[in-house]
Amino acid sequence: MIAALYIRVSTADQAEKGYSLETQLTENRKKASELGATNFVEFIDDGYSGEYIDRPALTQLRDGLERKEFDIVVIYDPDRLARNLAHQLIITDEIEKSGGKLFFVSVTFESSPEGKLFYSMRGAISAYEKEKIKERTTRGKKGKARQGKLVNNGHCFGYEYDKANSMYIINEDQAVIVRQIFNLCIKDKLGTALISKELNREGIPAPRGNHWIVSSIHRILTNTAYRGIIYSMKHKSTKTGFNTRKIETRPESEWIPIQVPAIVDEITWHFAQKQLQLNKDLSKRNLKFDYLLNGLVYCKLCNRKMTIKHSGNGDSPISYYVCLTQVSTSYMYLENEKCTVRRIPAVILDELVWDKLNELAENLELIDQYAQDIGNPSAAAKVKNTLIKLKETEKKIKTQKDTVMRWFRRQIISGSDAEKHLDDINKQLINIEVTKKRLNDELNLLTLQISPVNTIKKLKNHFKDSQYYSNDERKGAVRTVLEKVIVERIDTTYAKNSKPELTIDLKFL
Repeated sequence: MIAALYIRVSTADQAEKGYSLETQLTENRKKASELGATNFVEFIDDGYSGEYIDRPALTQLRDGLERKEFDIVVIYDPDRLARNLAHQLIITDEIEKSGGKLFFVSVTFESSPEGKLFYSMRGAISAYEKEKIKERTTRGKKGKARQGKLVNNGHCFGYEYDKANSMYIINEDQAVIVRQIFNLCIKDKLGTALISKELNREGIPAPRGNHWIVSSIHRILTNTAYRGIIYSMKHKSTKTGFNTRKIETRPESEWIPIQVPAIVDEITWHFAQKQLQLNKDLSKRNLKFDYLLNGLVYCKLCNRKMTIKHSGNGDSPISYYVCLTQVSTSYMYLENEKCTVRRIPAVILDELVWDKLNELAENLELIDQYAQDIGNPSAAAKVKNTLIKLKETEKKIKTQKDTVMRWFRRQIISGSDAEKHLDDINKQLINIEVTKKRLNDELNLLTLQISPVNTIKKLKNHFKDSQYYSNDERKGAVRTVLEKVIVERIDTTYAKNSKPELTIDLKFL
């Protein structure tokens, strides 16, 4: 008689129930001998959870059952086989179909209706207990987070973990490095690759003692902990297999904010996010055309970005800065969102802005005056007024929607007419919502603006001997001082070689 002995152990089982590998092996062999088995084939899953059926040794056992290689299968306890009731019944059925019999060491179990009922109860209770443990653990973590305590030690660089109080304490030696990374990003306008290169050049140790890499720099610059907030319950982890998990982001309403000591202030952190996005927008892989202001030009009418578009055929087409709404497929079906601003010759705008920056760099008085002009807080007021008008328009359109529904209920208009009117109204409401979000984002940035005087004065250094700059050096100098160029063409001339009349507003970093 050939006996298949199945043994499964995990760290938790050994600690809580004493299901050690040696115990199961000894007792399984003893039981098989008592049943008359002379040959043993052992299948051992060491360190595998009973939650999933795809375990290496169990799979080998099931393959053997399919080939009808065993007369009996001996297992120490039902929950060694599986914790999931469905899995338990599947394997039991496979054993019976192979012509074998199933025996357990710790319980009296035969393949009888009573035995199956008992087995089902054991499996159901085991699964229930596991779910209850998970639920209690999650509830405990949420309760701890709501008390303002960290759920666990995330080993965040720049901090030490105070286990007694479940809180971070600033590690000043590491905090200096964190602040240096933020300064390199904001003040020196360096990207993550150049920051890592600079830290490695200075011999500054990385969190794990190795070299700094781009991903480590990006994680630090985007980690909210450094501005004083950690979000607990932000992610949910779900097992999808024995060695695989699925990580999902929970809805923001479920996040629990925890206050921790801040290493940088709020404004510094937000400016770092802004600079990261700017670096991304201006990355060479995101710039299809090599123009001085590519990625920096914005439309004055609608505040959206302007992109390069070529016109004409042959070897020398003319390039223009064109409002994104006129060329992007995202606006193809949104007629109300298409901007009417005229296109602007790229070469002309590039030269005008370059000349203006050089003019400012050569005249300190002009720099100070320009700083006062662009520092005018009226920009935020204009955005607020636009938002108020948008909300009023939105209210009127919603009233129109109610009117259409009332007409339909009174059978003044047909269902098809009502549907057409409602489609148009809903499109307008969607467009308004998109515009409101964009304006609110712009308003948030305006409230974070700092005085540009010091940045503008850097022009004297960045534009020294600028007449000898290469194209790349010119672009580097511009991106060191400019955040965006807001422009509009105001002339009404359409002749082929006419010189455009432009209004240009330079926004400095």
